[in-house]
Amino acid sequence: MLQRLFIVGLWAWCSFCLLTFNSEGADCMGEDIDRLTLAAGVSYPINTRPLQPQEIAGILQEIEKNKGTDQFSQTLEVLLNRLKQELRQTKQAGISLFVIKDDDSSFINNYGEKYQQGVNLSADMRICGKFYDLCPQLKLSHDAVTADLKWGYLSYSKWNTTIQAGRIPHWWGPGHSGAWLLTTNAQTFDQIRVANKQAVLLPWLGRSKFEFILGKLSKQTISYKNNGVDTQKVENPQLIGLRFDCSPNKYMEFGVGETCMLSGRERLKIKDYLQAMFPGGDATTQETTHGPITNRIASIDTTFRIPTNYRWLKGTEIYWEYGGEDCNPNSLGFQFLSAPANLFGIYLDTGTADLRIEYTEDEDDCVIWYTHGNFAEGYRHKGEILGHHMNGKSWWLRTSYPITPKQIGFLEAEMVNDKILSVTLGCLDSWRLRVQSDDRVSIDYKMSPQKHNNSMQIQKKIHKGCKS
Repeated sequence: MLQRLFIVGLWAWCSFCLLTFNSEGADCMGEDIDRLTLAAGVSYPINTRPLQPQEIAGILQEIEKNKGTDQFSQTLEVLLNRLKQELRQTKQAGISLFVIKDDDSSFINNYGEKYQQGVNLSADMRICGKFYDLCPQLKLSHDAVTADLKWGYLSYSKWNTTIQAGRIPHWWGPGHSGAWLLTTNAQTFDQIRVANKQAVLLPWLGRSKFEFILGKLSKQTISYKNNGVDTQKVENPQLIGLRFDCSPNKYMEFGVGETCMLSGRERLKIKDYLQAMFPGGDATTQETTHGPITNRIASIDTTFRIPTNYRWLKGTEIYWEYGGEDCNPNSLGFQFLSAPANLFGIYLDTGTADLRIEYTEDEDDCVIWYTHGNFAEGYRHKGEILGHHMNGKSWWLRTSYPITPKQIGFLEAEMVNDKILSVTLGCLDSWRLRVQSDDRVSIDYKMSPQKHNNSMQIQKKIHKGCKS
């Protein structure tokens, strides 16, 4: 036991001493960026997350420019300075303590990490650079020490295109409690990602972002008909994803995305990938007898932002994501989303306190979301849903308020199917206490010591080519 504690302690100390900076693999920073862009009236597609360092740097420059003589409230200034510091090189690490009732339990939107019964301790280490982003993790339970890669990928950018390979986190959609296609609820999986490094300006559509991913999920049993004979096999299904996100002006943002689980009766060919992502009107019927075996999910989302800058209300945001389990032809022969699901959200910011409320519903009389007749485990990776964590109806709220001039406290709560699922409270920069149903408790602490002059000089060199 002492040996395991020494190993974890040494790992945490190394994490604390390494120079790291926040990049795309981080936990999105979406809440802060969303709040500041709303108050400053910045037009940028931010619902495809995490954002890259170049994007964040450009957004912060626009926020500084747009706020002009109308100074932000002290709370918004704290958030702005916090984001600036995240882009600089810091010494930081994360340590978490988990108390679990049952083995192989996990927390929602926590990268699908599994914990054993009793007390668990984990330590994260960030190692980032221009061409890589790695986050190895060490976990200690009562009977074992395990190591894993929370995320990690190589990255190369040329012109305005970025190609990445490895385990990459995603969050597609405006929701902050979840999204229909991709979230951080499951573990990251091996994949290739191609996206534009920064949003491009398109006529009528405004600033726009594109994203394509091709990856491989964990093994599961796949059932299908082969020449009329019922057949089963166990293999790793592939996952293809497409996402387009645009912001015509500071008041609106639109997004559309599709993901498709894919397997083949034989070796997959290029035409199978194309058919999977761009099916014809009779694709669903054809795929029951020949061609690729698929499980498609698609969604569209829209966000309306109203930067008011009134004394008691700095901004309001209303958003909606509509998802469908399959793309089936309707009576007119057009592809249409079946088994619809909805996520509605509203956000109010007073400049000091803020409040976000989301309502989610994916109930359908005929279809249970994220399940599929061909894929035994459905839309999952290592047992966890890739999209929204819940089934049924849920209410989720989050509010924050400054408890000191430089510390902002927050409270989150979620109710699923009329039962409290989780309650979380903490401070944005330091700690978080979360209590989840089935007697699961976690305490997270983030170490962020002050920057030193030497590390600041190193950071300027690292980010020399990253400014927009």
